[in-house]
Amino acid sequence: MLRDKLSFLGDQDIDLLLRSSQRRHVVRGEIVVREGQSPEAIFLVQEGFISVRAGGVTVGYFGPGQVLGEIGFLERRSASATVVAEGDAVLNRIDNADLEALLSAHPDLAARFYRSLAVSLSRRVRALSGSLTKLRGQRSHKARYGQLSARHVPSSLIDGLAGVSREVTRIEESLAQRRTTPDAAARVVASSCDRVVSLLEEHTTEKALLAISVDDLLTFRDISRLREGVGSFVFRNCFSLLMSSATIARIYDKPCGVAEDDETRRAIADADAEGDGLIGPLVDRWFLDRPVCQARREGRRVMVAEIVRRAGEFGEGGKFLVTSIGSGGGDELLDAMDEAGEGVLAATCIDPDPDALRRGNHQASEAGHAASMTFLCAEPLSLSGSGSEIFLAPQHLVYAFSFFDYLSDDDAVALLDWIWGRLAPGGAAVWASLSPDLTDLPMMEHLLEWSIVPRDPPAIRALVMRTRFGRAVDVKPVSGASLHVVTCTREEAAST
Repeated sequence: MLRDKLSFLGDQDIDLLLRSSQRRHVVRGEIVVREGQSPEAIFLVQEGFISVRAGGVTVGYFGPGQVLGEIGFLERRSASATVVAEGDAVLNRIDNADLEALLSAHPDLAARFYRSLAVSLSRRVRALSGSLTKLRGQRSHKARYGQLSARHVPSSLIDGLAGVSREVTRIEESLAQRRTTPDAAARVVASSCDRVVSLLEEHTTEKALLAISVDDLLTFRDISRLREGVGSFVFRNCFSLLMSSATIARIYDKPCGVAEDDETRRAIADADAEGDGLIGPLVDRWFLDRPVCQARREGRRVMVAEIVRRAGEFGEGGKFLVTSIGSGGGDELLDAMDEAGEGVLAATCIDPDPDALRRGNHQASEAGHAASMTFLCAEPLSLSGSGSEIFLAPQHLVYAFSFFDYLSDDDAVALLDWIWGRLAPGGAAVWASLSPDLTDLPMMEHLLEWSIVPRDPPAIRALVMRTRFGRAVDVKPVSGASLHVVTCTREEAAST
């Protein structure tokens, strides 16, 4: 297996390395290398898993056949992270001085060894580069002009948006002069924002778009382009109003590359309105009361209840093992731990945002749950890729309450298959899916550039049928929200 990782080494090369090493057994929690420690050796992992931690967050795992400490050996710089055994493990330690002597005595081995290290490091850089490329692509904004000429914009849309602008200006002046109350102003702003959404929906129907296209049949043949044009016209006219909302501005800006990063999720969950000037907080209040935000809060409530219920029904002894996928710092896990009681849950949070995980680790420490939580910094989609190795004991529950809304069917299938392989028999994958009947979808697409993949129950079942879960899926609507909770169960092996 070591040869698979150090790909240019032959069997004799491996034997030489192992003869220069000392075999070391480590137990769970034992520190192999401490952050800031001067480089003394490299380690070849023979058995078990080793984690790399920085700031309380696990940033990587090393399993059988992998090499630790090679960067310190090459650069002669102190360790940038702490290396800890995730369970009982066996390592081969080669002191740097012994390794240098061995490589000096065997130049051909040295050439193959350094080439193997270079390939191994380049693979890591390539994986990181791929993640950064995806992040940059997610942050880019589409062109919001050129799809629709001014003469094709319906007068009803122009007049309607102008009326909204006048009403917002009037109420802002009334607030500044204290001629109206904040509650009355909030109602007017909410009505004005509702009017914007209504105008958008009215003028992006098939009937309305066909009426526009009749004016110039040679120019307009693509209804989707017309729809984009109308959406862009509304977007440009309402940009300053919408972006006065702190939550809307963050969703549109996507500072972490996605619409729903950790801070945005917390803003929606807390529902504390913020924004610029007198109008901004009122627009934010309107948005936080919209169906999509209500669905997110309801999804979180349902997920906490599901975790607590399953943990309470778990009767096999030991802790109930649960992992969150793409849920930031795992605030809902802390809520579940508080409800379930001390020592009931052992949780792992997997998310690509190290700041969110550090925040989660800090909150877990303050709440007294740090010993029961592990924070792993990883891109969830990369987990299903070849060569992805993490240490995860068979889980009783793996969940994601918004992450699947951003996955294509193929990516969702790959991730579900990965989850299936990490579940204990009888364990479940639980995830939430926004429904195609969500009334905020036009607003999300055209005004916020917030793209999701809504799915109805038949689409969800067809997707799961492509995975190792097969027919073991249950789809339940959440009352009062355009949301479905999906439960996929890894069925117990049939007894013989």
